[in-house]
Amino acid sequence: MIKRHKKSASPIMAPQRATLRRTSRVFLNELNSGKQATIKAFLLLCHTVTQYFVDLLWQRKDFSADLADLPTIHLACDRFGITTRLSQAMAKQAKECLRAAFERDGKKAHRPNIHRLTSTLYSHFIEIQTFDGSFDLAVKMIGSGAPRLVIPCRSTKHLNGLLKRGFKIGKTLRMGVRDGRIFIDFLLEKERPVVKKTGRAVGMDSNYVNGFVFSDGQNVGQELVEKIRGFAKRTKHTHQLIKDMVGAELKKIDLSQIDMLVIEDLKWVKNGKHGKFSRQMNRRLSHWLYAYVADWLARCCEEAGVRLERKNPAYTSQYCRHCNKWDRRNRTGDKFVCVGCGHADHADKNASKNLELLGLAGVYGLRLLQS
Repeated sequence: MIKRHKKSASPIMAPQRATLRRTSRVFLNELNSGKQATIKAFLLLCHTVTQYFVDLLWQRKDFSADLADLPTIHLACDRFGITTRLSQAMAKQAKECLRAAFERDGKKAHRPNIHRLTSTLYSHFIEIQTFDGSFDLAVKMIGSGAPRLVIPCRSTKHLNGLLKRGFKIGKTLRMGVRDGRIFIDFLLEKERPVVKKTGRAVGMDSNYVNGFVFSDGQNVGQELVEKIRGFAKRTKHTHQLIKDMVGAELKKIDLSQIDMLVIEDLKWVKNGKHGKFSRQMNRRLSHWLYAYVADWLARCCEEAGVRLERKNPAYTSQYCRHCNKWDRRNRTGDKFVCVGCGHADHADKNASKNLELLGLAGVYGLRLLQS
């Protein structure tokens, strides 16, 4: 007996913004000790004021998106001796923190505790300028409650890559401390390209052994399985190493001739798999970064104007699109041979073509396609 799948259509996607947003982090390793001490003291003050507003608004059960009123703003001004503008900015960040916790957990939400020394600085506090000298950029802190400093910083490969792809540095940034090192997160924006409603669809099957197999003939990441199998049990930093390798392989994908990319919805791929694989196999499968790959493809498709669809992967490697029947006997290892009509293909290539078929049909899974 085959149970009906719970999902009847593709998941509803959130409304898209008019602009694309990216973040690039730059560590300020060349600041002198005086500037480092001043910035850390300022970030500690911002952290204390923000936590004060979190506690105050939590007691009032104020989870709205409205700006805090002036009497509330002046409470922090009198308590910490800060300007009204800085107090208002910290109250806004506290509101965002509370609203995020309430939207995530609802009535079960707990009062947030801010642990990181990170603060968002708007154009009232900083100006981003080009630097005439050995540095590339300069962040000028112009007061309004912030210390008056000029912070020189060097551009990174990641930041330069975003600028080459048409992103522009915004007027807002985040500044914080991580492991004793001060960093700046530059916020970049770019107009979102127009996404075509119809056009060429390509399916992608993600496979631990054969990498990423596309229905248009592309295949990347085949060498990763040997790297993963070569890791010893106690080898450190393996996940970061594989993430770097997967990112390098994904950059080889050509999206220029694709209008819609259809991938597998692998959010619940590990459910019900407890105890079915050996410890060694589980360790190897943990290196296949499904969520990282999906997020990476989503960002690239946004920039390229490609529509990204996620479909149910169930039975895609066992389904024959020629006779519209599926059977577990159709697949043996990497080989696909239909027991009904005799159609033969590579199992992962067959799965990618079935994902392409789901994208063209506009349904979430094969059961809906058959009905």
